[in-house]
Amino acid sequence: MKKTALSCLFMVCAYLSFAQLPITDAHYPDSLLKLSANTKSDSLKARSLFLLSDYWSDKDTLKSKSFLAKGLKYGDKYPYVKALYYYYLGGYYFLTNSSKSETNYLEADRQLSKFNSKEAFLFRSKCWTNYAILEFSIKDNSITSIDIFINKVIPLVKKTGNIQHLAVNYHNIGMIFMDCQQYSKAAEYLRLSISLLEKQPNIYINDLYQNHISLSRNYLYQNNVLLAKKELDKAKTFLIKTTDPVNFMKFYIVEGTYYTTTKAYSKALQALKKGEALAVQSKDYNMERNLSLEMYRLFIKQKAYQKALAVLKRNVEGLVMYKHSSDDLIYYFELSETYSKLGNSKMAYTWLKKYSRLKDSLNAQEVEHKISALEVKFKTAEKEKKIIALNAENEKANLSAKNSKLISWLFGIACLFLLIVAILGWLFYRSSKKLTVQKDLNHQQQIEDFDRRQKIKIVQAMLNAKEEEQGRVARDLHDGLGGTLAGIKINLSHYATKKESNGDPELYQIMDQMEGSINDLRRIAHDMMPEMLLKFGLEESLRDLCASLTSEKLNIDFKYLGAKHVFLPQQQISIYRIIQEAIHNAVKHAAAKNILLQCSQNDNRFYITIEDDGKGFDPSYLTKGMGIQNMKNRVAYLDGEMEILSAENKPGTSINIELNVTT
Repeated sequence: MKKTALSCLFMVCAYLSFAQLPITDAHYPDSLLKLSANTKSDSLKARSLFLLSDYWSDKDTLKSKSFLAKGLKYGDKYPYVKALYYYYLGGYYFLTNSSKSETNYLEADRQLSKFNSKEAFLFRSKCWTNYAILEFSIKDNSITSIDIFINKVIPLVKKTGNIQHLAVNYHNIGMIFMDCQQYSKAAEYLRLSISLLEKQPNIYINDLYQNHISLSRNYLYQNNVLLAKKELDKAKTFLIKTTDPVNFMKFYIVEGTYYTTTKAYSKALQALKKGEALAVQSKDYNMERNLSLEMYRLFIKQKAYQKALAVLKRNVEGLVMYKHSSDDLIYYFELSETYSKLGNSKMAYTWLKKYSRLKDSLNAQEVEHKISALEVKFKTAEKEKKIIALNAENEKANLSAKNSKLISWLFGIACLFLLIVAILGWLFYRSSKKLTVQKDLNHQQQIEDFDRRQKIKIVQAMLNAKEEEQGRVARDLHDGLGGTLAGIKINLSHYATKKESNGDPELYQIMDQMEGSINDLRRIAHDMMPEMLLKFGLEESLRDLCASLTSEKLNIDFKYLGAKHVFLPQQQISIYRIIQEAIHNAVKHAAAKNILLQCSQNDNRFYITIEDDGKGFDPSYLTKGMGIQNMKNRVAYLDGEMEILSAENKPGTSINIELNVTT
């Protein structure tokens, strides 16, 4: 549940920091109206009207649009003011049309790039910040968002020299890393933000509070309660100097999480109730939702599953602003887990199926790798700048120092040369002996590798020949004997109709036997070469295999997780045969009633787990069996490993297989 709550906290912080900042002073719009009416400067008049449009953008869209049009009328002849118009137009569409908002921010940045003033750099940084927020909150694109912050926003903010904006953006980068569960990286950027703000703590009270409360939560995610409590106490010292109710709600969330982690459940519930009451009073539905999610976590810790279920269903069914697509993935899994703990297996299975389908569309590892690459790129660029500056400062000092050290180095080198010659002579003698031994070992290893490769080639040839022969026999059975039997059945049916032999039960018995023979023949042909595997791939063929074997006496639970990459057909056939043999063994020899089949993939590694509740056995007795030997040959062909966990006179068998596939 961490990522869901964290996303909303991030959006509040980033949006209030750079987007359409709400002005609480009631006289603010009146003062802007007076300024626009009294000034003689068309440029200043236009900018005042733009600010009025910004003020009304989330309150009255008609007023906002009207002021924006009036401002453009006065500022159209000024290129800089015209560029600002596109920035405020992006703000006008920020909450209603993300595509138009992004388009206008890009246009504003393009036009502002012609100016080199600090204010131009500031507005360009705001354009890219809001663009990154839209990518994160609307499109759920963490990679693009952090790329924009690192490569667009930070360089522009540094040109303005504004410490506060720089610190806030470091905080935002830390929050995205926290959202991606990169907690150590998140802590690094949060501490960097704090180090900038601590230079003037009395001015940046709110920003320091945001960083300390975020850092406290980050440490809680790492179960470091001591550091979390330390940061929570620091946040509290700044909290009492603020009046924003959102800050108090954030504090109660983190305080509740801390007490839940330390098992002080009554204090946790008390803190969360305070925050919920404040959220209801402020009509802040997102914060109310975050607080309820922490309550869900608290109830789960207390094993109060009915209360936890009620909280979770309320969040799933409610309306949520800034909702990530990954939220549903978390909700579905937690609903499945909660129903399972309540003993409602039907609902648990229903939500688990929803979770499995949605999970296939997400690839968290790819996000982590790309974000790490972006961070490395940023750090490398920063280090290179520091190295260049340091080299420039030390160049003169190094030149003078080199002359004075040259004689000393020459004398030292002469001594070292004599010592090195002696050491090299001794090392040469010792290495020559080692090299001889190593050559013998390498030669032996090459022989063993050659033997192993030859065995694998032989096994591969045998398996390919077997699959080809099974395919040929399956086609002959299906197209030849199957067609003949079907023709005989049709002829018998015509004969029975023609002779009106309704009173001849033996004839119809023969026809039923013929139908059963045809079905058995089709089943045998399907087992020899499954049609689903050739047409639709491994996942669907395995699903079809499980469905065909499932009956009132046998239940097969099949899960296919995260296997996104398609690999070679011959490898898919080998995997299918391994699983087919394992399931048939569980049904035939173990008399299993429940079987769990789970397949997953990580890059070029494919994992299979098969568990059953049948009779156990001693795995050492299976070494001579044809079925188990075929499984081992196929595992060896795929350069994999197989582990069989079972014991005689004990129920249950578990088979774990790890294979190497080519994507």
